[in-house]
Formats: sequence, C-alpha cells, structure tokens
Amino acid sequence: MKNKDLNYYYNIARNMLEDFSNVCDGKPDYICTPEKFGATMGLGGAGQGKTFETNYNTLHKYRLRMQMIKAHHEPEMSISIFGKELTIPVMGASVSGVKLSLNDVISEEEFYWGLLKGARDSGCIAMVGNTPACPDDLGVTVIEKNDGWGIPIFKPHSQEWLVQLFQLAEELNVLAVGVDLDGVGSQFWNEKQLYRKSEKDIQELVDSTGKPVIFKGIMNVEDAVKVVDSGADACYVSNHGGRPMDCGQGVAEVLPDIAMEVSGKIPILADGAVRTGFDVLMVLALGADVALIGRPLALMSVAGGYNAVKLYFEYVKHDLRLAMIMTGCDNLKEATMDILSKGLLG
Repeated sequence: MKNKDLNYYYNIARNMLEDFSNVCDGKPDYICTPEKFGATMGLGGAGQGKTFETNYNTLHKYRLRMQMIKAHHEPEMSISIFGKELTIPVMGASVSGVKLSLNDVISEEEFYWGLLKGARDSGCIAMVGNTPACPDDLGVTVIEKNDGWGIPIFKPHSQEWLVQLFQLAEELNVLAVGVDLDGVGSQFWNEKQLYRKSEKDIQELVDSTGKPVIFKGIMNVEDAVKVVDSGADACYVSNHGGRPMDCGQGVAEVLPDIAMEVSGKIPILADGAVRTGFDVLMVLALGADVALIGRPLALMSVAGGYNAVKLYFEYVKHDLRLAMIMTGCDNLKEATMDILSKGLLG
C-alpha cells in the first residue's frame, strides 16, 4: 500500500479538483490563480489575482538569518490563546465553500469536520467560515460535535443576525467567535446580504457575548487601533487570501506596522501565503502571535479528512522546529525582526 504522506493526499486532491501548485503561490495555470471570468473562482484570487500573488511575494522578500554558534536548546513552541494551550503557534484559517470553490467534492459538514478534528488532534485550533450554500450555523454545530474545539468566523451580516449567531455559538461553548470583515467583498453572496461595520457596530458585537471576539480583515494601523478600542480579544491581519479585492497590499507588507501599534495589547493573528513552518517563523518575526494556514488545509480536508489535516500540521511543526533551531530561537519571544533579512528582491 502506498505510504499516505502529503504527496499521496495532494495527488488525491488533484484527481478531485483541477490542477494546482503544492506551494499555492498564485502563479498562472493552477486552480489557485486568478478569476476565470464568470467561472467558479476555485482557490484563486479576485481579478488578476495580484493580491493573492502579493501575499506570497511580500512574505518571501524576507529571508531567515542562520545562527549556529549557540548552546543547543529544544525550541519551546507552545502558546496559550483563548484559554487553550497550543502545541505550536499555528491555527487553521477560516475557510468554507466546498460547493462554490472546491467542485462540491464532499459535503460542507465533512469539510468542516476534517479541518476541526485534524487541528484538535494536532493540539491546534481551526476556524471555519460560513457560505451561502449552507445554513449559517452549520460551522457552529460541527464545532459543538468537536466538543466546542474550534472558532466560527461569520461573514459581516446584519447586526441582528450576527448577534444571534454569536449567542448560539456561546450556548454551544465554542472557544471564540469572529467576524470576517473583509468578507463584505465576497463574490458568492448577494450584495445586499453583507455590510461594512462601523466602530459602533464592532463594539456592539463585542458587548453581545462573553466569548472572545476576533475581527478578521485588518490591513492597516487605523483599523487595528479600532479593533483594540472595541475590546476585541484578537486582531486578525488578513486580506482573505486576495479573494475579495485585487491589487491590494500583502499581509507581510502591513504586519510590522500593525504589530508595532498593537503588540502586547491583544493577540495578533496573521495569514497570507503561510505554507510551511519556515513561513510560520517569518510571520511571527514580522509581529504575529499566531500564524494561520488556509488553502493547504482545505486541500487536505477534501483529500483525506482529519488524518490528512493532522499530517499537514505535523509537517509544519517539524519545519518550525528546524527553523527555530537554525535561527537560534530557543522560544517564540526570540522570533523577532532580528532573525530576518531582506532577500535580493527585497
């Protein structure tokens, strides 16, 4: 029997979906590339896919600096967040939409379960979004089956509906709740179903629940300050993988400035073309407390469920350990800008 490694699951995903790059870097001719002019977006980005591509390119303008002459110490990689201890500072990004983005190859419930259980079995946490193809509370109910171990991130619906969803999530005792503010640009929802949120709106949402609240889609210092002022429990730096808006900035481009303003006040979460443990360390060095992975985990969930998702987390953990050893980081606090340099293209 063929060894069920990551290549095994990637090959299954290729048979289920269109062709794609393992790196998922926004290059042409793959599923994770620009829109196809009216066809399903797949895992791609809006318009020409430039924001998606910029996420990858801006992160990889940085290089990790090796530091070898130092007493050996096994890296301390665990982190506590939302009342839970994670084995590594990595979470599954908010993803959803099998029918609309992944050729309807499995049910949305199976997809969520693979993400949530795979993350939990790895000592990590996954987020799940919501999609117009399924009830908005589906992710919450699947999280309940995972003993509440997971975080639902809702699109920016009306205030009344979001408060109801938050209250349901609290009743089912999820770890935290959140709103995907940049989801207002989703091309799958009716344009009148999603709304931008004001400072008053986000304050109201924070006050509506006793659970930690996360606001996702923060890409500048001004918005980050407003998130802190709202009383939210985490600032999630993300541009939704470049899916709502083309020609935007990359996460790695804005993360250092946001971290300079917010760090130490509330946890900073960040995604943006994070694929490996080496990428994780760079995102932490740029100022995040937790790095999030999206597209690769989505592929693993459709290809092999929670076993494949768990395997991907283990791969990331292995490389994060190596990255920390090679850069002289004995613990996560030592992952600062000092371990980075700009590459030749930087």
